[in-house]
Amino acid sequence: MVAALFITLVVALIIGIPVGFAIGISCLVYSYMSGNLILTIIPQRMVEGINSFPWLALPLFVIAGEIMAYGSTPRLMRLANMLVGKIPGGLGASAVVATAFFSAVSGSGVATTAAIGGIMAPEMVKKGYSKGFTASLLACGTLGIVIPPSISMVVYGMCSGVSVGKMFLGGFIPGIITALFLVILCIIVGKKRGYVGDIGNLTAAEKVKIIKDALFPLAMPIFILGSVMSGAVTPTESAAIACVYAFFLAKFVYKELKMKDVYDICSRSLITSAVILFIVANASPFSWILATQNIPQLIASQLLSITQNPLLMMILITILFLFLGTFMETNSTIVLLTPILLPVITKLGIDPIYFGVTMILNLAIGGVTPPLSVCLFTSSRIVGIKIEDTFPDVIYVVGTMVLALFVCVLFPKTVLLLPQILGK
Repeated sequence: MVAALFITLVVALIIGIPVGFAIGISCLVYSYMSGNLILTIIPQRMVEGINSFPWLALPLFVIAGEIMAYGSTPRLMRLANMLVGKIPGGLGASAVVATAFFSAVSGSGVATTAAIGGIMAPEMVKKGYSKGFTASLLACGTLGIVIPPSISMVVYGMCSGVSVGKMFLGGFIPGIITALFLVILCIIVGKKRGYVGDIGNLTAAEKVKIIKDALFPLAMPIFILGSVMSGAVTPTESAAIACVYAFFLAKFVYKELKMKDVYDICSRSLITSAVILFIVANASPFSWILATQNIPQLIASQLLSITQNPLLMMILITILFLFLGTFMETNSTIVLLTPILLPVITKLGIDPIYFGVTMILNLAIGGVTPPLSVCLFTSSRIVGIKIEDTFPDVIYVVGTMVLALFVCVLFPKTVLLLPQILGK
């Protein structure tokens, strides 16, 4: 009967049924074929799966990220351009740095790609950057799920029971390493193709103003992390504080948020949150069925029979996630596979923070890799090209991110250093 569960899920995904519905349908098919389950258990488990106060952090972080797009984005762009704009490929490097900055206030890969891409894409094309390279590079907005505060880290924390605050800390260095590798790629491509950096000469007063303008949005992730790690507030409460802080900046400091925009912000946030929570709700009976049939333990024993070397196991899991990330949505993958793989990594003594952050970085690469590649689709739409027009440039971007990923997998301290120092 368990085979029917997985076969139904795979077939549903292949024919294009949305992930949340595919999971729910597979549970219904299993219940019908097993003959000994009452169908009312499924909706009961769905409600129970999201009936938890910490899940409130998810829509609140989504709202905060939406509000921060009003006023914060151009200021972060100017700071990024000032820092790296003069180097070869400087405009591309500025886009990467701005992406890293905005990731620290948005929590969403697609939101980051859209916000930075809308500003940078026309400038990059005007300066002679190929549209394929522009779209491929701007798709690295997928770093929005790696650099905290990250919506995907909240999802993983809820699914695994690990500290969301420590997950946030663990994502900083891998996010910075990936951004640094992408900046190096911009320099190499810029030298080869003649993408010259040129931002003009800024006076000392102009530089000081740019830094001052960017301080408020950059302070938000520090403020959130500090409040959570100090124990003053819970992650859910910190998300509420982030909303208030973002609204204060956009409305009263930058004065770019109009009250008529609030409806659009709330409606977009509602849709994003509802999609994720619907997947989570359907994954709850799915996980319950797996648990009752001891599937996680069976998979764990099979994986452990291949190798009991923690590093080799992480490499195998990394390859699995690189494959799954190309056609599965990030949060649904986290919800589905965390309960299955957590017993494996726990048995081998692998830190769940290290596992969670590398998994999310894995899945972030999926946001750039076709066929799913939601961030690449977003950036291609902004630039005005088809996704196939990004080849071969997208391969360079994906290859660079994979290289950064393996640095983090091979050197766990890149993930665990900050949680060990600041997470006590």
